Amino acid sequence: MFRTRARPQADSIPSTGPHPGSRWRPATALTAWMVGLVVAAATILVATPASAAPSTPDFGPAIDAYASYDPQDTCDPTAKPGTLGLRDLLDEAYGSHTSYVTRACGDGGTSEHKEGRALDYMLNYNNSGERAIADDILTWLLKTDRHGNKHANARRLGIMYLIWDDKIWSSSQAADGWREYSGSNPHRDHIHFSLSWAGARKQTSWWQWEEPERTTHSVTGDSFSDLVTTKSDGTMWLYSNNFVRDDGTPYSSNRQIGHGWNTYDRIIPADATGDGFTDLVALKPDGTMWLYSNNFVRDDGIPYSSGRQIGHGWNTYDRIIAADATGDGFTDLVALKPDGTMWLYSNNFVRDDGIPYSSNRQIGHGWNTFNRIVA
Repeated sequence: MFRTRARPQADSIPSTGPHPGSRWRPATALTAWMVGLVVAAATILVATPASAAPSTPDFGPAIDAYASYDPQDTCDPTAKPGTLGLRDLLDEAYGSHTSYVTRACGDGGTSEHKEGRALDYMLNYNNSGERAIADDILTWLLKTDRHGNKHANARRLGIMYLIWDDKIWSSSQAADGWREYSGSNPHRDHIHFSLSWAGARKQTSWWQWEEPERTTHSVTGDSFSDLVTTKSDGTMWLYSNNFVRDDGTPYSSNRQIGHGWNTYDRIIPADATGDGFTDLVALKPDGTMWLYSNNFVRDDGIPYSSGRQIGHGWNTYDRIIAADATGDGFTDLVALKPDGTMWLYSNNFVRDDGIPYSSNRQIGHGWNTFNRIVA
């Protein structure tokens, strides 16, 4: 009546394309049905929907290319570090789950398990809690990041393809989304992950990325402070700091990078997105606040090419200071009202879905006794 899960067996390539299937060993019945009842009851009690995706670094806009399809053509059934790293990421987020990485060379069919670069992560589609975990994992892997990169975490981990519930997603056919899977095994009791060699060897950006050294006023992200200027006609100009290249003479040349900036009465440089590039927070006379993210890399060296409104009511403040008040590498805003009260707008860019400065709290009073505040 009650059965233990059987380990997934050798994948086979269906005739419709590079979509490995798998065969299964017979399941083994439990000898004590009372034990089975206790286990089943415990499963019902603890099965809860997924609540948190794996912890994800705050990546910049650069990203790996989609992994090409590279099926198993050697046999080295040793678990590769990237495969084990992926398993550990999932276990850390969702608790320990049974998983399989390697497979014997003598088992039939083609399978990246035989090269140690495939993972079968055991989740039961018919259990609502485990199905929620699977959905959470796949959403985390395939979602678009804050820089507009589609399938961002799958690309950064070197995912070659995924199989779950009779569906397959292939990096090499990402534009097609999830497709019907024609393999013999429906993959309803585990997610199958196959990795590129780069992903298996931890040579992708997920494993190679390092926290950028953040700088307050670098427009180009090179840790040298640049200058951004605006003219009365609303044009904006970038003076890059080529101190080393230009023999110690910074700001020797400029180029126009925008127009229409005379609609704003205040422009504040701030690394609002925490990626090491200085963004611009701009305020209009009507009190609306606009964020111009610095997509210097993604937009071919043109920062501040587009803006979006992130707040209103800012015309109640007469002074606004950009400062990393909370010490987390994201620039916060300290705002002062004419009555001398000081207010902190913490930058919860990541936590608040890309909307910095969405809430405030008073942190002082009497600041109208000072005629200058330097930060």
